[in-house]
Amino acid sequence: MVKIIVKVVLEVGFGQVCQNEDVKKYFKRGKKLCEKQFNILSQILTNAGLASPASWVSEVTKSTVSPFSDKLMLNHIVILISAAIGYYGAAISVSQRRDLTLEYARLMAEVGLYAEDGAELLIKHGWLEEPPLAEDREKLASK
Repeated sequence: MVKIIVKVVLEVGFGQVCQNEDVKKYFKRGKKLCEKQFNILSQILTNAGLASPASWVSEVTKSTVSPFSDKLMLNHIVILISAAIGYYGAAISVSQRRDLTLEYARLMAEVGLYAEDGAELLIKHGWLEEPPLAEDREKLASK
């Protein structure tokens, strides 16, 4: 859950300094998604008689001057989203509670849709580079 809190703080800060309106809307959407998921997981902890971590949003300064480019901030968030999907997958693989695995799968699907939209935004602005590809062995062998 701490990872969700960190992502909320980043999206609040990034959304505050971002210049591109599409990216700003994306950060706001991500903040809402993270808050929703945080509340769901907090409720599970509360129902089990456990404490949930506090939010750090109040630690974000009021600055509106960006220390980073919109490209860097968006890439950073998309990478964090990819990691979140992996964390939910790992949680599913070790959880022995059916209710938790179902909740993790649902949360992972929501994050996956958000990640896809982030990749599309990177492509739209020309900020996504082509990843390294495997060589076409058939083509090389025919030379």
